[in-house]
Amino acid sequence: MDDLKSLPVRSEAGGDHELQSFSDIVFASGISGIRRLNQEKHIEVRYNFIDEVLASESLLEDARTEIDQLVANLNTPSGIAIDVVHEEPIFQEFYFLIFAAIVIIFMILASIFESLYLPFVIMFSIPMAAVGAFLGLIFTGNSLFNANTLIGFLILLGVVVNNGIILIDYSKILGNRGYNQHRALIMAGISRIRPIFITTITTIVAMLPMAMGKAEYVTTIGVPFAVTVMGGLAFSTFLTLVYIPTLSAGLSNAIKWFGNLSSWLKGMQILAMAISAYFIYQRIDGLLWQIMCLFLTVILVPGMTYFILNTLKQANSKIIGKDEKITIRVQNLVKVYGRDKRFIREWKAAKLNYQKRGDKNTSLKSLAERAIWQVAIIGFLVYFIYFFLSSLFWQGFFMVILYIFFINFLQSLMQATGVPVKIKYQKPVRYLWYSCLWGIPVFDILFLANQANNLVLITLFAILWFTGIWVYLAGKKLSSRALDINAITGRFAAIKRAYYRFLFAIPIIGAKKQPFRALSNVNLTIDHGMFGLLGPNGAGKTTLMRIICGILDQSYGKVWINGHDTNLKREELQGLIGYLPQAFGSYENMTPYDFLHYQGILKNILDKNERGRRVQYVLNAVHMVDHQHKKIGSFSGGMKQRIGIAQILLHLPKILVVDEPTAGLDPLERIRFRNLLVALSRERIVIFSTHIIEDIASSCNQVAVLIQGNVEYLGSPSDMAGLAKGVVWEFAIDAAKFDHIKDRHLIVHHMKDGDLIKVKCLAAEKPYENAYQVNARLEDAYLWLMKEKTKNKDAYESVEIQ
Repeated sequence: MDDLKSLPVRSEAGGDHELQSFSDIVFASGISGIRRLNQEKHIEVRYNFIDEVLASESLLEDARTEIDQLVANLNTPSGIAIDVVHEEPIFQEFYFLIFAAIVIIFMILASIFESLYLPFVIMFSIPMAAVGAFLGLIFTGNSLFNANTLIGFLILLGVVVNNGIILIDYSKILGNRGYNQHRALIMAGISRIRPIFITTITTIVAMLPMAMGKAEYVTTIGVPFAVTVMGGLAFSTFLTLVYIPTLSAGLSNAIKWFGNLSSWLKGMQILAMAISAYFIYQRIDGLLWQIMCLFLTVILVPGMTYFILNTLKQANSKIIGKDEKITIRVQNLVKVYGRDKRFIREWKAAKLNYQKRGDKNTSLKSLAERAIWQVAIIGFLVYFIYFFLSSLFWQGFFMVILYIFFINFLQSLMQATGVPVKIKYQKPVRYLWYSCLWGIPVFDILFLANQANNLVLITLFAILWFTGIWVYLAGKKLSSRALDINAITGRFAAIKRAYYRFLFAIPIIGAKKQPFRALSNVNLTIDHGMFGLLGPNGAGKTTLMRIICGILDQSYGKVWINGHDTNLKREELQGLIGYLPQAFGSYENMTPYDFLHYQGILKNILDKNERGRRVQYVLNAVHMVDHQHKKIGSFSGGMKQRIGIAQILLHLPKILVVDEPTAGLDPLERIRFRNLLVALSRERIVIFSTHIIEDIASSCNQVAVLIQGNVEYLGSPSDMAGLAKGVVWEFAIDAAKFDHIKDRHLIVHHMKDGDLIKVKCLAAEKPYENAYQVNARLEDAYLWLMKEKTKNKDAYESVEIQ
């Protein structure tokens, strides 16, 4: 203000004068800007009556008449006009009616479902419907708040919850039949998607003539009402199928989680929400903002608690008592790599059942039956797009919808004419389909270009449309046949390979990995001692061990460690498990002493003295004390494997899992390492996988043979050798006859002895006239088991193919 008073103002004579020397500064409040209406200055003055006047219609009318008289008696200067506007509080009653409708609907649903959270889940479709109604009104250029839109929203409240009621009610019925919650919701969504869509489409179609009306009274009254109902119902229906099941499952799990918390945690969360509610009520204005903030508070307070509790989970070696015997039980374990998400799997299963029942018929007769309503819809859309609509945006939008619908209709026609008897109709229909596939977009784009002057938007629309067609055709081509990019040859092969690599890189149409079942219904019980896993490459040994260790999730089944579910107690059980993969890393420029101290810090062994004792203990256990100050890079493969074992022994695990630790070691190192594992198994479980039969035979007291994801044998190694009893043969044969024998029987080994060849083979019957039986070894039993299981699988697959 001082700067304003001393503001220099230059006079006509050229002198400077302060503003305060020739003016008075008056302090007052007023508007901060000048508003104009039709290029004229405009001031708006608002007034309110007391509650007593508003409560009585006669008093309100008298008060408004008095206001009109006071304004009329004012002596207004020329050039000034005063207009009195009396606002009717009609919307307040509508707001009350909407609130009352929501409360009544909630009470009815709560009494029917006998639950408080299920009505909340169902009524979550109301805000989604409100968003859809607002979007519809905005896109069609209608007023958001008037009596007609609010009436439409009132009706929408009762209609939009029907979809949620159908979905949740059927999921509850399935739950009473024994389905778990997630499967019940998925099955309800698949089974009820048809009635939900039918009811929604019929309601929207019934409102469509009213929304299309052009008469003055229709555009004023009917159009906002119809657009509100159509937009809200369409938007909420699509989201209901996603958000209602998600919210139902999430809220149910959240309530169960909250109920299992300790009393002080429940009290802390309730207190935090109460303090937040008081702060929101005191500091935030507006009922809508207060409701939104309260909703976020109810979500964020338990959400943060859940996040903190799960973040603080850590390995706990005391989850099982010190002297308690460890037992691992694997129950019906299945692992499928690259499988679809659960909803997609359920959807495909329902679709397969639909096709098996014969509901989907692609004959010409069934096509003619469906064509009755399809042709009617196509005809209506043609009239609606090309003769009724005037908005270019909506014309382009519905052109794409009509295009997709018509192309699908032609595809049904092509499938129907694919019957061998009707083969003569295939080419004409195919030519028609490709002509429509590319010709309809060209016609529509030319039609829009003729209507609009903005060629840039039309060009962009054309590019997006033709790009979509190209993506569709490319994805169809890639999914219809297996393509080996590297096998492409001929002219422009490099360009073709680059083109297909680009297509494969696109997530929507790119190559999709086929699901691979690595484990199939595995059942095992593992007790103290050495447990061997035997099997060929790709049998599932590594997958099984990683699931036991908690590195991978199983697709189905359970893994229990002394009754603890490894899915629920994954972090805590890590304190009991030490895992050494086939290939592991180490810092080769460090010594074992320094490396193990560093690993001890990472394993949260922070006390220096305790960590030193642990390091010395594990170095003694793996017989590496004499080499503890040498560089790891100078060690042999077997010595590095010992450092790996020492590393996983630091936290004194009760379960050791080692994956093919003797691969690549020389015989002496392999024997040393095998003896080390046997010594460690005296106090813990050691799960040991290998390809070397001798390691299993000389060290394991129990063995499981995995072949193509199945447990084909479980028992002791000595009993396993009995599987090959009576099928192991030795004989001598001429070299000229050896090839004939080799093609007919499984040769274990053979060696030349003069002019003859000594052969050891596996056969159910006597393979050669001078053959004699010998005692079976573990290797013979393993090879015979492999031969029999592979033969049975090949026979099964050949039957399936036929």
